[in-house]
Amino acid sequence: MTVKLRGDPWEALFPHALTLMEEVKTHGGIEPLWTFGGGTVLMLRYDHRMSKDIDIFVPDPQYLGFVTPRLSDVAEAITSDYVEQGNFVKLVLDSGEVDFVASPNLTDDPFEVWEIMGRPVRVETATEIVAKKLYHRGDRATARDLFDLAVVVEQDRDALEGAAPFLLRHAAAFMDQVVGRRPILEKQFAQIERRQFARSYDDCVALAKDLFATLDSTKGQSDE
Repeated sequence: MTVKLRGDPWEALFPHALTLMEEVKTHGGIEPLWTFGGGTVLMLRYDHRMSKDIDIFVPDPQYLGFVTPRLSDVAEAITSDYVEQGNFVKLVLDSGEVDFVASPNLTDDPFEVWEIMGRPVRVETATEIVAKKLYHRGDRATARDLFDLAVVVEQDRDALEGAAPFLLRHAAAFMDQVVGRRPILEKQFAQIERRQFARSYDDCVALAKDLFATLDSTKGQSDE
């Protein structure tokens, strides 16, 4: 697949990610195995909502030393505004954010190769993206996470079955939050800049609930 550029904000940020991955290759002496994931990739797949930030996933925290302005002159030339922790570096620019996250792939087939800006890029599957979201932070549900999960359930539900262990890890906590924190999350939900997905908050909660019930039932049968 070749991504058609249409002037969206992410397009101004992505070259910075490419530049810094080249830094890993040049100074780290390795060909970095990185993937492009997150909400912007889901937008490119489904055009369901606006997303402008870049999420780059790397398998080893050692990669992060090459992309932090604290250690890299190239990164500092891009921006001196950043947040750094042990497993991620967030670059903050006027046009958005570029996140580099140390997080190994979870699923068996985590990416496809797309052509973006004239070069091959490992782009995460929708299943890998929502698996990471729910496995790592499913107990801290956000309105966008619910919205993103719902569009994948509606469009590619069958593909999610193979990611059941990751999706179910925090399923109960996720549902508790989208129900128990509804007043807060529903306000956030209303602020999502939608494109081609018009499901309501209740619709999205129902889609998530049904998915988790199906995956849990299937898991129970396989455990017998």
